Amino acid sequence: MIDELMVRAIYCEMLGYDASFSYINAIKLAQQGSALEKRVGYLAVSLFLNESHELLLLLVNTVLKDLQSTNLIEVCMALTVVSQIFPKDMIPAILPLVEEKLNHPKEIIRRKAVLALYKFYLIAPNQVQHIHNKFRKALCDKDPGVMTASLHIYLQMIQENPEGYKDLTASFVTILKQVVGGKLPMDFNYHSVPAPWLQIQLLRILSLLGKNDQR
Repeated sequence: MIDELMVRAIYCEMLGYDASFSYINAIKLAQQGSALEKRVGYLAVSLFLNESHELLLLLVNTVLKDLQSTNLIEVCMALTVVSQIFPKDMIPAILPLVEEKLNHPKEIIRRKAVLALYKFYLIAPNQVQHIHNKFRKALCDKDPGVMTASLHIYLQMIQENPEGYKDLTASFVTILKQVVGGKLPMDFNYHSVPAPWLQIQLLRILSLLGKNDQR
């Protein structure tokens, strides 16, 4: 029942009405509900609150607990909300747990962990500088979804310091060749074009690495 009411509150906010009375209930739903209720609660929190909202601090312990859960769905939900909104000051509390998920046997967990680290890099780059080697591991991940997610981080880092990543040029060229050669699953194709958005991102990265390089 409460999850249905929360969906209605989300709809009210979408229409421009103030549903702030339901914010605390969204937190409670994410904390104490069943899997479905937690999903609705996390969704509502990500839509209602911003990174500086005071109520978000009440969700930190829940995220910590769900990141350590053996339930795949709970881990996915926690990583999703972390990659969307999370207090900057609380990043050190969950960073080790997110790092661990880069070695998770499930591809979807590794992919979401990479996206969460990308979010951390955008809002607090100094706090993730020590795990650059793990970004490189994600770039070479056997799952193309994880590899694709890691390109977001590399594009950002290379824009800031292209000289520091020239040693990865050969790796990006190899990935581009594999994409153009149709080595990725058919799911990545768009109108028979092999992963066009991925190709564009790789070309952007290579253009940054090759800028002002006479070789």
